[in-house]
Amino acid sequence: MSQNLNCLKFLTKSRRLAATILSLGSCLAAIAPTVQPTRANIIGQDDRVLPSYQWLTARPRAAVGQLETQRADGKWGHCTFTVVGRNIGLTNSHCVRDEQGRIPVQAKAYVVRYGTTQLAVANVNAYWTGLAAFPKTPEEWRRDWAIIRFTTNLGDTTGWYGTVEWNRNDINSAGATVVGQPTNYIGYPGDWPTDPALKAYQGYLPALQGGCNILGKHPQLEVLLHDCDITQGTSGSSLFTAASEIDFRTMALNNGFIAYPDGTSISIAVPLERFMPAILKLRATGAASSTTVIAP
Repeated sequence: MSQNLNCLKFLTKSRRLAATILSLGSCLAAIAPTVQPTRANIIGQDDRVLPSYQWLTARPRAAVGQLETQRADGKWGHCTFTVVGRNIGLTNSHCVRDEQGRIPVQAKAYVVRYGTTQLAVANVNAYWTGLAAFPKTPEEWRRDWAIIRFTTNLGDTTGWYGTVEWNRNDINSAGATVVGQPTNYIGYPGDWPTDPALKAYQGYLPALQGGCNILGKHPQLEVLLHDCDITQGTSGSSLFTAASEIDFRTMALNNGFIAYPDGTSISIAVPLERFMPAILKLRATGAASSTTVIAP
């Protein structure tokens, strides 16, 4: 086990559950009225580290990348994705659907993007989403998932993430199998790295955080609450557990944070039960364009 993934901590951070969900996915200025494009949700000290390119290129750690999209209005955005099958990746719906429900004009998936280099790159040519448009109500964020199809079988190069146990037949118990568990993520924060010497590569180098925690589930919004340090660009990051160096398993899908009237906040994630039925069906069909999926 890598030293980064072995130093797990468990922090108890109580938060009053309130009000406004803010998107962290796209580097776009006008995502929602209260979004601060450069705002960070760093809980306590910043526990992110910069993993080496060599460490990341081993399977299945290589199954993470940066999704670059051009919206219908011409603006560009960045999110994180995880390879979850031979030719499919997992990200957030708000990364690929705008307020009118339009998909990107173009999108590229950069596997293990590392400054000016990457392990592999592919275009994206199909989308299956949990929402028909950018989330408009707090309750919609529980379905903030998207499956993207690559034009090449990136999974043959990277391997892909598996999943921990989940409740296949009880959506009301979504997230119950992972609450209280330590977790990790690899993503592409827009403010990262914070080292001034690497400022020229900010937003294009990955961050790793090991040993943050899935703290609970919001009873009304039905999203999971976690204390990982996330900023713009990390939307679409899988929260995962490492059963071994060659067995990474998705626990939830990071998608933003809840802000509180007192200025504090907590990170949120979509439970497995919301998107795993779609992943399983798309794996079975090879992500054929005619595949229809459910959005529980």
